[in-house]
Amino acid sequence: MNKVAAVTGAGTGIGRATALRLAKDGFSVAVCYSKSREGADQTVSMITEIGGSAKAFQVSIENEESVCSLFRSLIENYGRIDVLINNAGIGHFGKLKDVTMEEFDYVFGVNTRGTFMMCREAAKVIETGGSIVNISTGATTSNMPGQCLYTASKLAMEGFTKVLAKELGKQQVKVNIVSPGMTDTPLLEGGDAESLKQYGAQVAALRRCGEPEDIASAISALVSSDCAWITGQNLHVDGGSVIL
Repeated sequence: MNKVAAVTGAGTGIGRATALRLAKDGFSVAVCYSKSREGADQTVSMITEIGGSAKAFQVSIENEESVCSLFRSLIENYGRIDVLINNAGIGHFGKLKDVTMEEFDYVFGVNTRGTFMMCREAAKVIETGGSIVNISTGATTSNMPGQCLYTASKLAMEGFTKVLAKELGKQQVKVNIVSPGMTDTPLLEGGDAESLKQYGAQVAALRRCGEPEDIASAISALVSSDCAWITGQNLHVDGGSVIL
């Protein structure tokens, strides 16, 4: 039986690239999506075209019943979960003084509460030797003006991720964070995408904007046996935009 990987936000961008890469690595992939069934179906088709196995599953990660229902469906369909990639998230730009509590609740509801619930349910069923990767952002290090809410939501996620790595260590389950730099995904379309890509290339030591496949390759390595001794870490995949 193939190992099973579930990837949230897998209808586009980093999520799609990760789903494809894990399929190439031999995983059966649960392509999890929130609203875009069309995008998820496209990802499933791309995986089946290369000889992989994939199914689409709808989940609203900010809703507890939806998350619990997803995990019931995964176990019913596959009988196991070996890898969880928590990629789904939303961006936000605005000065702290202008942030409404509705915006606060929405961003934290998806980025923090949603990822927390996904991790909580995965911790109950993930196979020994499995792996969880939560996607954060280089914004938690750069502390750029206008990114207060987004940064805070991801910092909270980074905090519980590291604790979870300690809690699941006895089961030989790895729990890590990947923090992408500026990456050419649909998330950039919320702003001036071309300017953002140019900025990303300027601040990166390798002088280019990231591609979804760059992030997917790093995730693939982290969940593999080659990284069996790595857990509780935050890997910045950003071409050298952040060098600590």
